[in-house]
Amino acid sequence: MGQPARFHRHKERQRRKTSLLIFVLIFKLHSSNNIIYSAISFFWQDVYNFMLDSGMDPVALPVGSSSLMSSLQAMKYSTYGQDSQPGSNTIDGTMNGVIKQKLKIIPKNFTWGEQSDSVYNALVNDFMKPKIDEIDELLSYGINVTVYNGQLDVICSTNGAEAWVQKLKWDGLRTFLSLPRQPLYCGASKGTKAFVRSHKNLHFYWILGAGHYVPADQPCIALSMISSITQSPAS
Repeated sequence: MGQPARFHRHKERQRRKTSLLIFVLIFKLHSSNNIIYSAISFFWQDVYNFMLDSGMDPVALPVGSSSLMSSLQAMKYSTYGQDSQPGSNTIDGTMNGVIKQKLKIIPKNFTWGEQSDSVYNALVNDFMKPKIDEIDELLSYGINVTVYNGQLDVICSTNGAEAWVQKLKWDGLRTFLSLPRQPLYCGASKGTKAFVRSHKNLHFYWILGAGHYVPADQPCIALSMISSITQSPAS
């Protein structure tokens, strides 16, 4: 097998790992002889943001992508959250710097990383298990619970989040569900960036134009939301 063929096969495997195959079935009933015509089409869609095709996601770029658009997106997001001094305002620099100093409980020989294999393996059996009872317990204690979803996320879909919230046994749920959503705006833009519904200690955010990576897709409204949750308004 030649080099180009191996390269394209590798790219296809990478694309399959990060994309969702969506089937569209179209049926037509013929009026004269009752023959059913069916057409099946398929396309690859980004599961982190369903408005993007595979390979367009600025955060989950496929390995080996060499297109100009992907390169520009990679540059944009590789500097996201950084300033002129490397490491001072990156997520790694922040977690291992000011956050570690502020908490005062993290051993000096521990370094924060994006994902620990040990932690992942320890919690893997908790994946895809409902935690509605635990959320109910938190709400009953008066602890603030905030749920947020990017409207374009497929992995953690907004419809799914709404569905489990409706299964809560919390005594304030009926009132919560009856309240209208409030539009949220951010920055100089006049367009609606998100909606929020709040009652007592339960808050639900619908983030518009965002997929799985809300801070990357909508940084302004994400910062505003976090500021509200932590009651520390962003400057």
